[in-house]
Amino acid sequence: MANNILNHMASREFFLNADFDAVLRGGPSLLDTTDATYLHEMAWHYLFAGTPGDSLIVHRPLPGDFLAYLSAKGMEPPRQVLHPGLTPDSTFMPFGWNAQSESLSLRYAEPPPHPDLRIVKIANSRAFSLEIERDLIGEEHPEGGHLFVTLPALEGFLALRSEPLGWVVKGDHGHAGTANLRVPSGPPSGENRARLVSLFRDHGRVVAEPWQERLLDMSVSFRVGKLGMMSGFRGHALLNSRDGAFLGVKILPSHRPPEPWDEPLEASAGELAKVLDALGYYGPVGVDAYVWNSPQGPKLRTIVDINARLSMALPAHGLADRLPGKTLLWMWSKPRKLNLPFVSEVSEGNVYNNPYTAFDAVLGRHAFDPVTCNGILAVSPLALPEGQVRPKRTGFLFSADDEAGLGKLQAAFSRSLGRA
Repeated sequence: MANNILNHMASREFFLNADFDAVLRGGPSLLDTTDATYLHEMAWHYLFAGTPGDSLIVHRPLPGDFLAYLSAKGMEPPRQVLHPGLTPDSTFMPFGWNAQSESLSLRYAEPPPHPDLRIVKIANSRAFSLEIERDLIGEEHPEGGHLFVTLPALEGFLALRSEPLGWVVKGDHGHAGTANLRVPSGPPSGENRARLVSLFRDHGRVVAEPWQERLLDMSVSFRVGKLGMMSGFRGHALLNSRDGAFLGVKILPSHRPPEPWDEPLEASAGELAKVLDALGYYGPVGVDAYVWNSPQGPKLRTIVDINARLSMALPAHGLADRLPGKTLLWMWSKPRKLNLPFVSEVSEGNVYNNPYTAFDAVLGRHAFDPVTCNGILAVSPLALPEGQVRPKRTGFLFSADDEAGLGKLQAAFSRSLGRA
């Protein structure tokens, strides 16, 4: 019996329902359509969330030349299952629980338990994050947000409250910064007002927070178990766009947030786990945080957004487990912003038969070395079939022995592939 349990636990089937929040707030699932959106490529960026013994549901097969490239680098990915296929005896692991993932889970031999979807919706709302932050930190803190249920109320607030760096307005349900809007203090411009109208239409309510001069973005992940017990605490530095959208993560060998912020973040996560348990939520959680430049000096904001789901950084941590002792940067970029080589790329008189050979040739000694486990690795396809069509985004891993080595790899990547 024990062996059967261990084998069952070892075989997980991941499903990146990247439209998680949209479905949670009542919208249709784009993943159930043939709509050729970035959502159908998103699963590729979750490739290393599991181990080689696990599987990943994809909506589009991974190109064979990319899989051959990973194999040559010693990076065996999990098995890919083409949707709507499944592995019935696996443990279903969706990115987040909503009506779609609940329905898919019923196809498995043992559908995994999950919290009530009404609780999941509450736990993932910006309104809930704001409430919990106030409860745990106190009502009066300068980085705190304000909840609005109508556009006129928000407009009146913005007209009266001046912030030097303006505001960030967040839709009640959104992840990775997809429902964030930066606005200056004062009455919204025509363009911003139209975007705010869309936010209220899609989300019903929004949270407005003063934009702070962030010195360091971070995130932690953990699981909430019985009696609010926290397990599996991990953390990393975040790479975000100017609007707070997710771009990547940096993971230290400790797999914890950077010091001296790691212990305060772990303590805050432990308190949050108890709150979520009291709400009725259990399972995976990710919490965004940052250090900002307050008038008194650097200050930690421990709860910016609560995401009651798996983390977008899970594949990066999966790679970190494969590369112990390394300092890692996992990021994605729009290929149109890079000088990525194509099939039959000519470089110094050589013609390469696939983009990955060309990619390594352009990077030279900075390409990922499967022996030292240092260098730059493509962790999602560089090109789609026929070699001339680019994905919407491409993922890269930078692996080094220390921060200095990581900086050299970033500089080499910029020199070799960055656009002038």
